Amino acid sequence: MNMNSVNHRSNPALWPIGTSYRLEAVKQADEDLEALERAGIRYLELAWRNEQFDMFDPKNEQFVDSLIHRARARDLDIWTLHLPYGLPWDISNINTQERNEAVGRHLRLLRLAHRWSIGTVVLHPSWEPIQESERRERLSACKLALAVFAEEAERLSIRIAVECLPRTCLGHTSDEMAQLMEASDLIGICCDVNHLVQEPPEAFIQKMGDRIFTVHMSDNDGQDERHWMPGKGVIQWFAVLQELARAGYQGPFVFEVRNFIAAELKDCWIRLLDEYNSTSE
Repeated sequence: MNMNSVNHRSNPALWPIGTSYRLEAVKQADEDLEALERAGIRYLELAWRNEQFDMFDPKNEQFVDSLIHRARARDLDIWTLHLPYGLPWDISNINTQERNEAVGRHLRLLRLAHRWSIGTVVLHPSWEPIQESERRERLSACKLALAVFAEEAERLSIRIAVECLPRTCLGHTSDEMAQLMEASDLIGICCDVNHLVQEPPEAFIQKMGDRIFTVHMSDNDGQDERHWMPGKGVIQWFAVLQELARAGYQGPFVFEVRNFIAAELKDCWIRLLDEYNSTSE
């Protein structure tokens, strides 16, 4: 069930701050967690590149066990687990055997998320490039996979947030995400505003807001994803916050900024809120 309420407007000032936290980049976990705690970050999304950090390696799994324990001891909860992406993880693969193998890998991680009491996983609907001639078949294949995810997620009480993606990937517009959502009423969306260049992010949110489970927040140049700090690029942040509030989104506001400093995330969020409140008055 979507935690967002579409019956009343939410207040962005009440949204906690979250950030993506890349496991392959962890050097000094305790120092990282302390800086995040000090900056007022309350939620983490655990993400990794599978070619650099194999979650199926028992040593890595034990490392994440320890990291989650240490994070929660600092009142930093794990909001989402970002499932890997790439060719071996492509759930839109039109080869049935290869697609089923990809789904099987993801389901193993879904069960890990359940063991770690992580309530939401973020899932890419495809890899790229996708040729226009095969796009319809890819969409159908992806929807078949999403139906499988929805069934297992319901059993495990986990939410599946399908991420909108850039370029030729599936889910690069609200219309295409609406098609993917037809796979199941149980799945939702991870709205990555940095990926949305074919339509304004606020237009996407206006159309799909009642299906948004979580967000990825960073800026772009209007041409491609950049993962810049909000305010550096062309995204209209007042409009984004306004539409999320109208949709009843409850947060957190999850940054997905490359090479961030924790204190800068807090400063950015304060600035965005100030601009939102001053424009709303």
